[in-house]
Amino acid sequence: MNLSNHNQFIKRTMASTHMNNFFYIFVIFFYLVHMIEATSFLRKHHIHIYNELPTNYASLFVYCASKDDVVANQRLNSGEQVSWSFRSNWIGTTLYFCRFQWGSKRCSFDVFRSNWLVTYRVENYLVREDGFYHSNGGEIYGVCYWS
Repeated sequence: MNLSNHNQFIKRTMASTHMNNFFYIFVIFFYLVHMIEATSFLRKHHIHIYNELPTNYASLFVYCASKDDVVANQRLNSGEQVSWSFRSNWIGTTLYFCRFQWGSKRCSFDVFRSNWLVTYRVENYLVREDGFYHSNGGEIYGVCYWS
């Protein structure tokens, strides 16, 4: 083998090695993307709304829906809850909103909005005399106050 043929052989071998490395990285990347999508699309989000209003008052009217589904259209007495589970759509536009009425008081807000960075969530809402609170891993903060 002369020097020219040897150099060509080396160049072809290196190009082949780079293509093999690229192919393996490509396959691993798509495998990881597939695994992330599979686990996120298989897991359901959970929404829980707990009525912590006083017992001797009017019941709470709850209406919750997405663009496609009504998941709650009912009255909750003190101590009762409404819950549902669902999977986000694949384009990340899932949205659930709720409207509440307690006597003459009203409140409405989004209880779930998809986020590409979060694949699984449990949302806990507490209904109290002064409004609605979101409970998330020990932290409780207000999200809507009666009007």
